[in-house]
Amino acid sequence: MEKNIVAIELGSSSIRAMIGQKMPDGTLHVLGYEKEVAPDSVQKGVVYNIDKTIQAIAAVVKRIEERQKVFVNKVYVGVNGQSLRTVGNVIRRQLDVKVAINDEIVDNLNDENRTQQYPGAEILDVVPQEFRVGSHLTTTPVGIMSDRIEGCYKNIVARRDLCENIRRCLQGAKLEEAGVFITPLLLSGYLLTDLEKRSGCALVDFGAETTTIAIYEKNILRHLVVIPLGGNNITNDIASILHIEHDEAETLKRTYGSAYVDDALMADTRTVSLSNDRHIEERRLASIIEARQQEILANVWAQVKDYSDRLLSGIIFTGGGANMRDMALAFNNFFGFDKVHVRILPATPDYTTNLKLDPQANTLATLIAMLRRGEEQCTDEKPAEPDLFDDKQKEDPTFEGTPSGNGDGVVKGPKAATTDAASDVAEAELQPEAEAKPEKVKKPGWGKKFWNRLTGIAESLVEEH
Repeated sequence: MEKNIVAIELGSSSIRAMIGQKMPDGTLHVLGYEKEVAPDSVQKGVVYNIDKTIQAIAAVVKRIEERQKVFVNKVYVGVNGQSLRTVGNVIRRQLDVKVAINDEIVDNLNDENRTQQYPGAEILDVVPQEFRVGSHLTTTPVGIMSDRIEGCYKNIVARRDLCENIRRCLQGAKLEEAGVFITPLLLSGYLLTDLEKRSGCALVDFGAETTTIAIYEKNILRHLVVIPLGGNNITNDIASILHIEHDEAETLKRTYGSAYVDDALMADTRTVSLSNDRHIEERRLASIIEARQQEILANVWAQVKDYSDRLLSGIIFTGGGANMRDMALAFNNFFGFDKVHVRILPATPDYTTNLKLDPQANTLATLIAMLRRGEEQCTDEKPAEPDLFDDKQKEDPTFEGTPSGNGDGVVKGPKAATTDAASDVAEAELQPEAEAKPEKVKKPGWGKKFWNRLTGIAESLVEEH
């Protein structure tokens, strides 16, 4: 049976949601995509303003519900952020006698590694590297005879409030958590081939406010780090130096931006039009963009250079910043490394859709990867609305209205007295016949009794005289 999967991506400039129908054979059909611009909600991959993020999530989910005629009760969400990183750890165990290493021994090592404490951070996931059994390194230690074993791990850690704030936002939007994915691992599994991860490669997700680097070798994650620089830094430089609005600066970056500028090919006479009838030399604009881009790429190179001779499949750039021209040329000229590729989506599309989506502009890889990994049904029938008027009707028999979910939904106030005789008669005919009750005789009060008594006394005195 097909399942409706819903995914939400918490970006620095916008909150995005996608719904897809996953068939039993694994094929995916993308049904809907929504985006809500939400500045200052998420900063550098971390939820910054809880209330604004809740409002943005609720807005995109509501639009999906209205357009797809469904009720969304669960969502998948990705985790990223400046604090996300890998930290190496080694657990050693000396055994009393030489034995064949078994699963229990390995599991005990894994459990002990999980107890490792990091100030202000928590372990989100663990990637075992190798095990040293005796003097040999292996990834499959079970069955090897030894009296000593050493487990090497890469713990993926992040700030404690990273996942907690995401869960608060989902709860505030009245959504259940279907699953939380570590975005760099999710993208690596979606965009990289097994051959690339075995031979060695680095996936660089060039985002708006952060750039995430995941390095693989022998099909194992070796290093993960998030750099707090992204495409917005280039946009901010343009806006600040040229004294223009952020939106105009973003347009200039997308139109004229290049990771590398060859001065010999840049004409001195070409100019770019700015707002307020101003102009700037294209060479100057290119130099502003290139300077910040070179800084970002230098930070990327600082993380991958120690692995560069083992990255046989090179560096793969993805994300919105990867759309900038001449990325490979820049790396080759700046750092002497020419195995650079750009991959926004897998070479062969693995989904269908009737929507007009531009993967280059929308960088849909994270959302589509979540839909493909999701297994839980995320939509349900809309729950019936509670009857708001039953208690009121019981308390006030003059109250009339239409219960929610029944009739025209019009709520009326207390029934007004009618002056229409025909209406009164018609209403009386609808009432059940009441049993006849004897008319109650009004008894005189004590004041009347006292007056009658005084009158009687006065009359008797008159008669005697």
